[in-house]
Amino acid sequence: MRTDTTVRDVMHREFLGASESDGLADAAALMVEEETDCLVVVRGGEPVGRLGCRNALDVLLDADGWSPGDADGPTVGSVMGPPLPTVAPDDALAAVEERLVAEGADRVVAVEGGEAVGVVTAGDALAAGAPRTGDGAREAPVGDESLRRRGDEGMLGSDGGVDPASEAATTDVSGSATQGVCESCGALVPDLVTANGQAVCPECSEV
Repeated sequence: MRTDTTVRDVMHREFLGASESDGLADAAALMVEEETDCLVVVRGGEPVGRLGCRNALDVLLDADGWSPGDADGPTVGSVMGPPLPTVAPDDALAAVEERLVAEGADRVVAVEGGEAVGVVTAGDALAAGAPRTGDGAREAPVGDESLRRRGDEGMLGSDGGVDPASEAATTDVSGSATQGVCESCGALVPDLVTANGQAVCPECSEV
């Protein structure tokens, strides 16, 4: 990874968010439409929570006596979880990986002046460390959720592409999966395991 890369260099300035007063059904519909599994919940511009698709689905399936569009239906604020980890736009990108691993999250929110100004996913962090053209490996665009880390030449397949069994994680000297992105939930975790042919976090391996 380039040591001079900052959060500002790779963050998505346009990201999906919701307010605490938004209807849960509407927020869930937005996640389906935009094919995402998490919304940043903001109060004004301040990030105050997160809405995960699993939490939303659990509540919607358990809710009785209301239908989507009802004013008295559950709101985002009644369901949201704790805020996502935050970083400053000028923080080094290495700080993002540290926060992702330490908190078991799949993205962080860049905050400046008390307001959310961008989002960096685990895939963005990994992609920013991918080899540049001419380094002996193919160049990969920022935002790809299944990119290898810089220096993982052993993950190349016989055709020069990424070995599917290795692309989600880095490996240690014994060849065991270590830090990488869980292929099930998308979180960047320090210890991946192989389950049903996928590199997943310990929690997803038990599902």
